[in-house]
Amino acid sequence: MSKPNSLIGVDHEIYGYLNLDNPKSFLLFAGAGSGKTRTLVNVLQEIRENNLGRLIQNGQRVGVITYTNAACNEIQRRLSYDPLFHVSTIHSFVWEMIKPFTEDIKGWLKTKLSADIEDLNLKISKARDINGKTAQQNIRKRESKVTRLDELRLVKKFSYSPTSNRAERGTVSHEEVIQITATLLNESQLLQNILTNRYPILLIDESQDTRKELMEAFIQTQSLNCSKFSLGLFGDLMQRIYGGGKHDLESSLPDDWKTPLKTINYRCPQRVIELINSIREEDDKKKQEPKAGASLGIVRLFIIDSDTVRERDVEASIRAKMSAISDDSFWLEPNKIKALTLEHAMAAIRGNFDKFYLPLATVDSLRDSLLNGTNVSLRFLCNSLLPLVNAIRVRDEFAIASIIKKYSGVISSNNVDFCLDPILTLKNTDKSVDKVRVIVSKLDPPLAQVLRLIKDCKLLYIPDELNVLLVGSSDETNDEEEENLSKRSIAWNQAFLAPISHLENYALYINEELGYGTHQGVKGLEFERVMAIMDDNSANGFLFRYEKLFGAQELSQTDIRNQSEGKDSVLSRTRRLFYVICSRAEKSLAVVAYTKDPEAVKRKSLESGWFREDEIEMM
Repeated sequence: MSKPNSLIGVDHEIYGYLNLDNPKSFLLFAGAGSGKTRTLVNVLQEIRENNLGRLIQNGQRVGVITYTNAACNEIQRRLSYDPLFHVSTIHSFVWEMIKPFTEDIKGWLKTKLSADIEDLNLKISKARDINGKTAQQNIRKRESKVTRLDELRLVKKFSYSPTSNRAERGTVSHEEVIQITATLLNESQLLQNILTNRYPILLIDESQDTRKELMEAFIQTQSLNCSKFSLGLFGDLMQRIYGGGKHDLESSLPDDWKTPLKTINYRCPQRVIELINSIREEDDKKKQEPKAGASLGIVRLFIIDSDTVRERDVEASIRAKMSAISDDSFWLEPNKIKALTLEHAMAAIRGNFDKFYLPLATVDSLRDSLLNGTNVSLRFLCNSLLPLVNAIRVRDEFAIASIIKKYSGVISSNNVDFCLDPILTLKNTDKSVDKVRVIVSKLDPPLAQVLRLIKDCKLLYIPDELNVLLVGSSDETNDEEEENLSKRSIAWNQAFLAPISHLENYALYINEELGYGTHQGVKGLEFERVMAIMDDNSANGFLFRYEKLFGAQELSQTDIRNQSEGKDSVLSRTRRLFYVICSRAEKSLAVVAYTKDPEAVKRKSLESGWFREDEIEMM
């Protein structure tokens, strides 16, 4: 292995760990604005420069896993799309590994489906009313799983499509791909050999948000193959977003792992770096330094009595104050600043999608996919249902026909009615479209009403999870029935009651088109002027409480116990959110805190060292 000449600092250090003859594994701490992607690309380019011939001769590649398609595209672009590097999202990467293991996948699914059916049988047997909505939904779920279990024997090859909304025979879901891979990696020496022989170097970006069971399987694979396999993890536990990651990643690594640091923040001005270092002081105490020549920057805290003001008026006033303080007229132009709400529930209420979002956000198994768009049902609602509804509203006949042809079986050789009389089938489809147009053109109907009509008219394939919930004519579920429903089903039933406009606003929000920055949407991004808004009254705070973080509300016994046991808590989650948002600012930052106890917030802000007296304004 040639000695690298072009790398310096931590980049040189990391390249040294990726020695094909003496591999080492590492977790790189890369705080906000530290140039993590730059380091990743620099190291990969050096590998290409010095190890290309050997890797090609051995039929090997370097694996690079990123969290989003956008990140994949950016890294591939910087590497000139060199096929030496297999850059992909986690799901695509692991599916490429496991898809030849048909019998193993079949065995995993058989075990999982059998357990699910047994659980549903128990629920159905305990039903007080077998004709009740809950019992009927469970019967439909069981039927779907029994059918899938029975059809496993016919599957000769499994498929996975991250963009498909339709579950067909032989398909595996987003969630199943991760679970199956973790199980097979832990149990199959053959799969471990395939991974380590094909990819002697595997680098994982945003490792703090990689699913816990899969991360543990990768780490175990490395420990069993440490003489020929380097596993490199890039990330920052302070910036983790999703609940399914490995929270103890740093503390649970094997003793022989390396832990390099990137401590320079190339994004933020000096004062913002000082602030985010103070925030981290109460967590992992890691610190960053400003780059050479970094500007001073401006930080202000505006504390507002939440019982006495109107939000829009006071926030406009704050922009005017920031303009004067920073001598920057762009603070007066809303489109020149980035208002970050810090918490999704707060954005949901302000953005009018709370009736759809909040019920689903209470369910652990839905929360992550609600924000990253990986859930099949959510993809169907946003990528199939909404485009069809919008096309029907504006009478775009071409779009209507294209969507129905793509996402339903109406215009298909598999539809007997269409084959026998295509003209009549198309006329009936037009009548169905007209029925939908009546309710969506002038009204804001409940999502359930639209879904039932779409289902009855067979205009779209509806995912099983939603299909089984459309049983019965009533949108309401009584208390007795809810006792027997899963939390997930209860949440969907409540979300179904939301007006369809709330689903539309949710779709805009996750696509960064609603004017509110999402937590995962802004991580890695930067803005010259940031207004960070904290408002527990609007946040529904079951996961985050800014009043607790800022000392205006006492910690509960559960909070105290979680802290003492090192568990993730409302305080640690809120602190991470606060850190991520503040660390987006390139020039100036306004923190806006709505509170019922302004003096307590001021006292905590001063005692913690977050803000100085002359940086705090009571409003």
